[in-house]
Amino acid sequence: MSNFTEKIEEIPAQGQARAWLAGQLNESRPTLLAFADDGVIWGRLVDGKLVTGPGQPELRDATLQQAFVFGKADEVRLFRDELGGWQARRVFDAGEVIVESQILWGEQSEGQPQGGFLQVSEYRKGIPNQYLPVDETLGNGECVRLEVHHLVGFDQETGEARIMLSHLAGLSIGQRAMEVEK
Repeated sequence: MSNFTEKIEEIPAQGQARAWLAGQLNESRPTLLAFADDGVIWGRLVDGKLVTGPGQPELRDATLQQAFVFGKADEVRLFRDELGGWQARRVFDAGEVIVESQILWGEQSEGQPQGGFLQVSEYRKGIPNQYLPVDETLGNGECVRLEVHHLVGFDQETGEARIMLSHLAGLSIGQRAMEVEK
């Protein structure tokens, strides 16, 4: 698996995860997705700074479980090891890549994007709105899609191909119903 990843030795100091994640954002890796005890946090690079969506939990070390800073070609992952310490890896495209487009929930825009985030809602009751880091509103039949790159590796003994690792690669707005490439 090492041909798809590299370990990042410089990890955040105690209480510095937000600043460290902000330092991983750049023009080629402009998006953040974090999972915390108190919810999901989306962020993006705006004027050289990490901005998180309104109505989301605060990005804090005490509640952060894992985070992904990503763009088209690579992703930086920050996660806790079995002892609760931080570990970080960079996952990048290498060799054969299968691109998948996953639909995120939220079928309609709630107004125009503000501060780099679009508020989307779902028709089902009880599902809270979420703020996604996209700059456009949803048109008729459109949804927000998360692009995922699956990295293909080959078994040394059998030559069998399989997905070895996957990484987040971007957000876009597209049709809910898409033709599958064959």
